[in-house]
Amino acid sequence: MSASAPSLTAGLPVAVPQIPDFSERLSPMLVKELRQGMRSPVFVWGLIVMNVFLSVNVWLTMVEPEESGLHRAFFGAFCALVCGLLPLRAAGALHDELKGNTIDTLIMTRLTGWRITLGKWVAIVAQQLLATVTVLPYLIVRYFAGGVNVPMELAWLGIFLLAGMGSAAVLTGFSWIRYFLFRAAIMMGMTFMTGGFCVVVVESMYGYRRDYLIDDLYRNGGWRWLALIAVPVVHLAFFALDVGAAKVSSMVENRSLRRRLVGLAAIGFYFLMALTWKIPGAYLGDYVQIMICSTLSFATFLGIGLQALLESPVNLVATAMPWVKRGWWGRLAGRFFYVGWPSGVLYLVTLLVLFGGGLAWCFFEANVTRRGGMGYEFRERDLASMIAGFGALLGMLPVPLVLWQLFLRQRLPWHLGIYGLILGILVALELGIIALASGLDSPNLLKLGLPIPTMSWPWLEAAHHDGTSYYRRVETMDWGYGEIALISGCVSIFWWIMALLLSRRASQETRAVEREAATLLKQPAESLPAPGNG
Repeated sequence: MSASAPSLTAGLPVAVPQIPDFSERLSPMLVKELRQGMRSPVFVWGLIVMNVFLSVNVWLTMVEPEESGLHRAFFGAFCALVCGLLPLRAAGALHDELKGNTIDTLIMTRLTGWRITLGKWVAIVAQQLLATVTVLPYLIVRYFAGGVNVPMELAWLGIFLLAGMGSAAVLTGFSWIRYFLFRAAIMMGMTFMTGGFCVVVVESMYGYRRDYLIDDLYRNGGWRWLALIAVPVVHLAFFALDVGAAKVSSMVENRSLRRRLVGLAAIGFYFLMALTWKIPGAYLGDYVQIMICSTLSFATFLGIGLQALLESPVNLVATAMPWVKRGWWGRLAGRFFYVGWPSGVLYLVTLLVLFGGGLAWCFFEANVTRRGGMGYEFRERDLASMIAGFGALLGMLPVPLVLWQLFLRQRLPWHLGIYGLILGILVALELGIIALASGLDSPNLLKLGLPIPTMSWPWLEAAHHDGTSYYRRVETMDWGYGEIALISGCVSIFWWIMALLLSRRASQETRAVEREAATLLKQPAESLPAPGNG
């Protein structure tokens, strides 16, 4: 056959083996991040090292089944990867996109900020799930060594996985922060918190107590204990991811609505638990669950409040149009849920009133309806500690915003760094007043810090001692607990009223945008010709 003769199979289709790829239903961001994550040295070498370590650990456990150190090392290796190394990969997830100026390109692909953030988090969760699956055979093999409660260890393995997922969610959601020190502080804080939780649990399982904790929690408090643990963790993960989504989403995407509604629902759940739950056998009776639920509500309010006060207003017709379409009640709701600190102030003041009213009602129920719960009497000092202690921290929230609006609005933009700078100056001023009063042995000089809400803390300390020390007679403040509570409450209310007034002034631009949106809604109907006029 000549070399130029055509081949008999030249026109036939050639069968090429098809390699299955990810489903098109999956988010493109998830597919991209998962591919990169599976190839990363942290995941590959971390998984290899963990499996080698667990193999040796299980072999030694079969030889010495009673050695508790081997059991601790088993869970320690798992937690080091799932709760430590893999969540740390999320610390720069959004920052890398923002630094590389690729967010605008991603948004042009019709990916919302929520899908971008969620895709990055789910990619890390998938790696954590894969690492957990590889541990299961080792866990089952340990059963044959004896002395291992496999169902309970499986339960704790799942809890460790959830802890790692929550840590990854927080680090992903706050990875947008530009300042490395802030990101490093969050990264170290979450790592130490998650690691401390794992250490405490492993020590309780294989330490001197040999206790699995879940049984005790369920026996003493039932499902309510588990709910009070699960709800804050889930809410924290959602809050962090939603904040991250807001930072990478387009300006017309309103992320404040969902975040503030979820926060309101979480605080409502805590107060419902405080009213309907009583811990059996508690020393202080009804006050235990009230203080637990109030603390959770307080922490939730601080997180939501700080984020709401740091939001810059977005006064665009596209953001106002969905609210204006719904008429007067839509505009009223928009006053609470527009993006920006003006609506955040009104939302927080309303939430603060509900928070204070709910707390007062809980104590009224405990003292009147339930007869004080095992006879504990609420004293004036306890009330002052609540108002001038926790309440002063809530009163401190709007102070940097008010000072920026009054003195720095034309010079500096509003963001987390400016908030922290103003707060640091106030703390330094407060410490200077405390040092002056201490150096001159005159606690009444602490009154110079009257405009600072948290100045009530040294007031309470000065009113606590009886005027004597081990070495000399010292002077006490003229104010008692009642005066301190009243003055501290008035100072906190003053700053929130100032924030309300400033938010009302800043809302004038929002009202102008609403009028423009209402005009645009009317234009299509007015431009149509009247019936019968051709």
